[in-house]
Amino acid sequence: MTSNARAASAADNQQRLVLVDFDWQDADLVPTLLQRPGISVRLVAGNHHDDAGVRLAEMCGLPRTIDLADLTREIFDLALVSERSPRRSQIEGLLLALGTPSVTPQSFIGGEEGQIALPPLDQPEIHAAALEDALGGEHFEAIVEKTLSEEEPPRPKPTRATGRRLIQKLILEEFPSIEDRQGLELALRELVMGTGAGHAELLVGGPDDLELVVQIGPSDPLLKGLIELAVQLGAPQIMSSLTGPTSGKAWGAWPFRTAQRRGVLAAAAIDPGENWETWQQTVEELRAMWDHEDRAKAGPAFPLVPEPKTGWLETEDLSMRLELAIERNRRDGMKFALHRVEFPGSAEAVNLLSERLPAQLRDTDCICRPTPRVLLLLTAAPRDTFPHLRRRLLQLWQEAWLQMGYERPIPGFKEERIDLGRPEDAEAFLAGARAWLSEKGPAES
Repeated sequence: MTSNARAASAADNQQRLVLVDFDWQDADLVPTLLQRPGISVRLVAGNHHDDAGVRLAEMCGLPRTIDLADLTREIFDLALVSERSPRRSQIEGLLLALGTPSVTPQSFIGGEEGQIALPPLDQPEIHAAALEDALGGEHFEAIVEKTLSEEEPPRPKPTRATGRRLIQKLILEEFPSIEDRQGLELALRELVMGTGAGHAELLVGGPDDLELVVQIGPSDPLLKGLIELAVQLGAPQIMSSLTGPTSGKAWGAWPFRTAQRRGVLAAAAIDPGENWETWQQTVEELRAMWDHEDRAKAGPAFPLVPEPKTGWLETEDLSMRLELAIERNRRDGMKFALHRVEFPGSAEAVNLLSERLPAQLRDTDCICRPTPRVLLLLTAAPRDTFPHLRRRLLQLWQEAWLQMGYERPIPGFKEERIDLGRPEDAEAFLAGARAWLSEKGPAES
C-alpha cells in the first residue's frame, strides 16, 4: 500500500466531529480533542464571530461558521454541543433530523462516547421540519408531536428569512421608494419580524423637519431619545441592554441623507447577535437607492430643485449641491462657480452680515459658512455677473463693520473662486470645493 493510500485509509477511519456553541469553559477542552488519535474536528459552529469556540477555531486554523445551515452540508459522526448553549434544543433537533448523535463535550472527554446511540429517523417530514426549526421556524418538539399525531403529516412551512438572508432579499427586490408608504410598511414589518425587534420607526423630511412615515409596534421611549440624539449629532446611536429580561437586545437609530432629504431609521429591542447589523445595512442600501432616485430627479433641473432649502446650508448639504452641479454640467454644459470669501477681524461683524445676506441672494444660490470668518457661495451664472453680487456683499460688509462699532478704514475681504465650465473640470472643481469645506478656522479671541 502506498503512503497516499495509507493516509486516505487513516482519514476514512477518523471520527468526524462538529463542535457547536462552545464557550470559554468548553474551549479549554479543544486542545485535548485535537490530541486524541482517531479524531477529526471538521467544523466549529457558533452563534457569533466573537464566540469563544469560533475565535479558538480561527486561531487553530479549523473550519468555522455561524450559519446552522452549514451543519447540513457535510456528514458528521458526532456533534459535541455545549450544555450551556441557549439554543441547545433547537440544535439537537436539527442533528436528530440529520441522523447525527450529539453529546456534551465534557461527557465525550470523560469517556462516555461508547454509550452514544444513533437516533432512528423514519419520518422524512420530521427531518424537514427540524431543519425549518434550526433556520427560523416553529419549535422542533411541537413539530414532532404534531407530525406523529397526524395520519398525513403536513409539509413544512417555508423558512422565515432572517439576518443577512433578509437584507439580501430586500436588496434583491429593491427597497420601496419614499412615495410607496404601503411598501415601506411591509418592508419594515418584515425587518421587524426577521430580526425580532419590538418596534421600528422611519422618519423622513427636508432639511428642517422630519415626519414619521412608518411606525411598527408600540412606541418605545428609549428609542425616541436615541432618535433625537442621532438627529442632533448626525451619527448612528446604538446601545445594548446588559441586564434584565431584555439582556443582549439592541436599540439603534441610524440617520441618513440623500440629495434632497434626510431621515432616520430606528428599531428597538432587536434580538441579540448580528440582527442589529441587518438594520444598519438596510439604512445603507435605503440611502443609496433613494439618493440615486433624488439625483435622477434633481440633477437635470439643478439649481431649480424641488423643495429647496434657502438660507445657510450645512457643509454636507452644500457638498451634495456641488455634486448636483457637476451632474447638470455634464448633461447640458451649464456653468457654475464656487466662491470663497474670507473676512478679516472679529467674527461678530460676519455674524451680522450672515443674518442679512440670504435676503440679497437668489433662491438658486447656495451659501455655507464652514468657519466663522469664511463663507462659500455656489452660483449658476456667467462669470461676469459676480461683480454685481460682490458689490452687494461689500456693502453688507461695510454696514456690518460700522454697526458693530468698529472704526474706519474698513478692511476688505479676500475672494477666491473655482469654475466649473466643462465636464473635464469636475474632478478639480470637487477636490478644491471639498478642501474648502473641510478647512478649520483659527481660534477666536
